[in-house]
Amino acid sequence: MVDSDATRKTFVVPDIKPFDLYDCTRAKICASVGWLLAKSYGNAEHVPVELREPFYCDQYEQEHLKPPVTHLLLSSELYCRTYGLLQGDQGGSGAPKDNATLLQLLANRGVVPKDQDVPVSDVDLRHKPIKMVGVGVAYRAYGMLTWFSPL
Repeated sequence: MVDSDATRKTFVVPDIKPFDLYDCTRAKICASVGWLLAKSYGNAEHVPVELREPFYCDQYEQEHLKPPVTHLLLSSELYCRTYGLLQGDQGGSGAPKDNATLLQLLANRGVVPKDQDVPVSDVDLRHKPIKMVGVGVAYRAYGMLTWFSPL
């Protein structure tokens, strides 16, 4: 076993909390954003340090997504790069160039991401503020990529 100083740290491991203090929504967001970033950058070790913990607390102790994370989630770059890498396109040349193209590729494969039984559109993926509550549009957008994750 290696000392903890020598171990590489990838993502913040949360403390185990009692069930009544556990924030299920936050956990889903952290897991989906963490998965998306890890896949987009090849693995968790290559994710930039400033993106590894997606939240920050403001002066009122309210948690928010960090601006760089929000920027990436609102752009098509992250989703398209992840799709390309999961399809085995290491150079990025075969990855879709925008969300509309990515949604069309998914539809061609029979995967139509939906939010409340309504197909997700390019406009939904660029909506500000990001719909992160419950199983909102952004979370479903992350979920749509899991269909292409290697088993």
